[in-house]
Amino acid sequence: MNLLTGKNTVGMLLSSILRVKPAVASGKARIANIERLRILSAFGVASFHIHDWFPRSLGVVGFIVFLLTFCIFVVNKPEPYAMAHLIKQKSGRLLKPWLFWSGIYGLLKLLKIVYMNVSFSEVFSPTMILTGTRIHLWFLPFAFFAALLLALIHRRIVNVSKSLTIITAILIGVVCVLVCSIIQSRIQPPKPLTQWTLGLPAIPLGFAIGRITLLRKAEERRNMYLVIVFSTTVACALFAWLGNGTWMGYGSTFAIRYCVSLAIVCSALHWKGNFGPISSKLASLSYGIYLIHPLVVGPFYQFGIAIQHPLILLFIVLFISLLITFILSKTPLRQFV
Repeated sequence: MNLLTGKNTVGMLLSSILRVKPAVASGKARIANIERLRILSAFGVASFHIHDWFPRSLGVVGFIVFLLTFCIFVVNKPEPYAMAHLIKQKSGRLLKPWLFWSGIYGLLKLLKIVYMNVSFSEVFSPTMILTGTRIHLWFLPFAFFAALLLALIHRRIVNVSKSLTIITAILIGVVCVLVCSIIQSRIQPPKPLTQWTLGLPAIPLGFAIGRITLLRKAEERRNMYLVIVFSTTVACALFAWLGNGTWMGYGSTFAIRYCVSLAIVCSALHWKGNFGPISSKLASLSYGIYLIHPLVVGPFYQFGIAIQHPLILLFIVLFISLLITFILSKTPLRQFV
């Protein structure tokens, strides 16, 4: 692919991207290792959509981490958000990009109908009202309503003991992991119920972690992080003990993915790290990479563009997605990335 010509051009583009200022409120409000996790999560989700060669768990864990970190920072303040402010903020960050990219991917589907002579029902379905015109967009409306739910709960528990709310949220989260894993493996729900049941446990678990971050003593926070990871480990052990059938076997996999995701997120919160010259710049581009990468990978398969190895394809898609995100961030369309 000769999209770029010459080493100098590539070098100039890379240096320009790394000079872009991250679109974050302030360095003090951000945790370096959490921002690095967001970058890695976007890459993991992209690998899930690019090729079956990549482990499926890589993309699933990436998504769970994405959603957990989102939920944590809705409730990690002593006082809850004003609902009007939260709705305005999250609708601008989630619903507007959802509508915009649903329009883009929907237009591509219409072009497919016109030029490839496929039926309307093959590319459009009623569930797209809930998910958007590309399945990976389902995360945006789901996250919006999760934020509203968390904010409403936050308002009701302001005067309740932190320890009580944390333990209660952990128990609810572990039960959600158990129930949702059984639903996915036993019932095998259609889209978007499959995606919703995957994301549901992250809401109470993210709430618990968000409240843990408010504990004053580092030792208390560490102990609670261990409790939440240990609780999901018990869920994994329970499924392993009951693992006589294939559906229980999958339930164990579901629980293990959540256990790994929680361990990763809690570790990032405990060892916060320091921003480097690359991670602090890439952090603001990870959201756009998540939204754009299916747009980039599509032509490779649609037009049979041969790539020697899936890993090479992944890096090419990520680079192009990052480049498009960077370019859009310099235009009025930056509100959609």
